[in-house]
Amino acid sequence: MMSSLPVHSSDVFGYGVRQAVLNELASCLGADDSVLSSAHRHALLPAGKLLRPLLVVQSAIAVGGTAFPVMPAAVGLELLHTGSLVHDDIIDGDIVRRGRPSVHHRFGTDRAIIGADALFFQPFALLTGCRQRGVPDERIVAASRVLADAGQDLCRGAMLELDQAGIFRLTVDEYLHMAGLKTSPLLSGACRIGAILAGASTAKVEALGRYGHALGLAFQARDDMLPYDTEPEAAGKPADSDLANHRPTLPILCAHRLADAADRRLIETFLTDGARAADARTRMGEVLHRTGALEAVHEVIAEQVDECHRALSGLEPGPEVVELADMAEHLRPCSTLTSVGGRR
Repeated sequence: MMSSLPVHSSDVFGYGVRQAVLNELASCLGADDSVLSSAHRHALLPAGKLLRPLLVVQSAIAVGGTAFPVMPAAVGLELLHTGSLVHDDIIDGDIVRRGRPSVHHRFGTDRAIIGADALFFQPFALLTGCRQRGVPDERIVAASRVLADAGQDLCRGAMLELDQAGIFRLTVDEYLHMAGLKTSPLLSGACRIGAILAGASTAKVEALGRYGHALGLAFQARDDMLPYDTEPEAAGKPADSDLANHRPTLPILCAHRLADAADRRLIETFLTDGARAADARTRMGEVLHRTGALEAVHEVIAEQVDECHRALSGLEPGPEVVELADMAEHLRPCSTLTSVGGRR
């Protein structure tokens, strides 16, 4: 069995860091009764794992900085991520997110789109707020470029994901290329932004960027498995969303490659006209188990976790680096949590 992520990232990063991010997040949300502010509060609170802002903070500390100067930028990453989730739910037709009605289901599609658009702009305003906390202008400019590039990559990845719908014979590398654009940029960007704002060297910024990229690939592969190794309600979103949207996730691609002719036909049926069948997810899970597809995904995750450790080896050892390593280790299949220098 694969170790799952902690319910709260504070299980790895520490309650104090998470609480500081929550306080900063609450302070930047509108307190008025406008529909826009209400939609934002609905989307953002109660908060999820807060992985991206926590990565900003921990990356800054890992290179010798502190949390306070980078906190506005950290919250900005959460706003950008949440805006992308609002749009994802509209595209996918998902009416549940984090165990409650999705924003478009609660406020209507038109208002959800506008609300998400606002979340895409606010991070840049928050990033400039780091200037009032002593961050030099040139670091803010460099971090702004990283933020903009990450957003553009995310959009390229989302477009590529749409193009891949219904394609059964994608290679693992082709799929990881898509995930490396859609999922990894905000994680890699969070790490790089934290390091840049803290004044890290180019080498350390790039090392943390590589860590974030590999972490994003591991996260996406783990997320792809949730419908098949987790209780449906535990994920907080529809378990059949990928099937319903004809999306060949990594486990399904691996199963299609490993399956016999009969199972290939079954996979193709569920990804085309049979995805809404009541037992589609269960029967797809059975195919994944008997083809060995889940084990193949485990190997991909393990490779990316190893890459996280290799990237972190370019940083000076310290407790913050250990915490970043432990975040990756939470994703490793059949592993106990260990730290840099003490892992299997």
